[in-house]
Amino acid sequence: MVPGSARLADGLARLPSGARRRAFVLAGQLQSTRPGLVSRLGAEDLARWTVSQYGPGPYPAVFVGSVSGAAVHLAAAMGAPVVPQTFLVPVRARLDPDQPHAALAAGRSLGRRMVHGNPELSLCHMHDPSQDRAMLVRFMYFRFKRLQLGEVLTRFLEERLAPGGRVFIVDCALRWPMTVLGDRQRFQFGALGGMPAHEYATGSGEIARHLAEQGSPVRRWEAPPTDATYPEAEWGYDDALTANLVALAARRGHPVRRITIGQPEHLSPLVAELHRWWLRRLGRPADRLLVESYNQWEPYWTLRLGAVPLWLQFTARSSYGLLERYLETSAAPYRRVDVNLFSNGLRSVGQVPAGHWDELAGRYGSEAGGTLGVDRQAFPEDIGSTLRWGPALAAQPERYPLPPLLTVDELDTFLDQQLRQGTEAARLAPFERVDEGSP
Repeated sequence: MVPGSARLADGLARLPSGARRRAFVLAGQLQSTRPGLVSRLGAEDLARWTVSQYGPGPYPAVFVGSVSGAAVHLAAAMGAPVVPQTFLVPVRARLDPDQPHAALAAGRSLGRRMVHGNPELSLCHMHDPSQDRAMLVRFMYFRFKRLQLGEVLTRFLEERLAPGGRVFIVDCALRWPMTVLGDRQRFQFGALGGMPAHEYATGSGEIARHLAEQGSPVRRWEAPPTDATYPEAEWGYDDALTANLVALAARRGHPVRRITIGQPEHLSPLVAELHRWWLRRLGRPADRLLVESYNQWEPYWTLRLGAVPLWLQFTARSSYGLLERYLETSAAPYRRVDVNLFSNGLRSVGQVPAGHWDELAGRYGSEAGGTLGVDRQAFPEDIGSTLRWGPALAAQPERYPLPPLLTVDELDTFLDQQLRQGTEAARLAPFERVDEGSP
């Protein structure tokens, strides 16, 4: 939205807590779009925006499917584009985060019109009053999933993927209970992060304390009844797209590999170990770990700093546990561990305080590291964290030239080694061949 600015970020962090919360609300309004404009958005508009981010190619591979910061780092290392299946379209609205039935009703009519006009898309209106509370008061989270490639993406793959280039399907198998609103239209209450799906519906003492802290008049949410489980709105992969991908790949002679993960961050340990292996082959140190969270990933500076990336989906207990297990089981210790934390505007259920991340980084790094680009006092209301992250990396003294691209053959060599060794990282994120007719 704006260029990175450490000075502006620090100024925002010094505002009183109430002012920072109001700034998050304002940011939500700035990120959202009026319903009248959203209603004119089409599937091919999203596809055209996607392909406009990339040059003419040819590309050695493409990553299609679920969003994952680890997949972004892998794609950047290979010089490959990422084509997400899921798009967030924030629709401007004024909502009470603690009234999910009213939120469902507010988005139902617009959603029905949009899926009717875009048969290649499904829509899930996602409502998470814990993690997204600061934004929900100003917009509805409409998340669209592409079920067919469509003309624009088909042409992109046919024209820009090199002969024999590989198609990677990033398949996050995460599912969530949903309320069916119509054909290809659903409502999801809650989201992946600080607590399981059932707790949003049943309530808990932790939720009651959270709602009291937020000044809410309720102590549990009245969740809409659910009908079935579906691919999770933000992270899950809808397998309906696979048939188009496999058919195009067969027609053009592209091998297909499916990367199956239970949660989006499950790919991260494997990608971290790949970068370590790759850096050593390049004759560079592989002893600095750069931990990123949510949408604050920086492949360029990771490569320039010679760092090993480990991406986490959020700043909650599950992500903290994954990082701790990775550091405990790493074959070689890291000299330095730096951690960046995404700020969501409030202390949501299951969130881990900044000091705990600092302690974990210090426990496993022989050299001082810890949180980087984070105002620990302001977190998780550190609204400038996104502005500060890039400059914080750019200010690091270590520098390397961008390495030559990681080749598909090198990736295969690394994966073969991981499979022979039976590593936990390979078990969490297997790369499996997909044959035509049997996706």
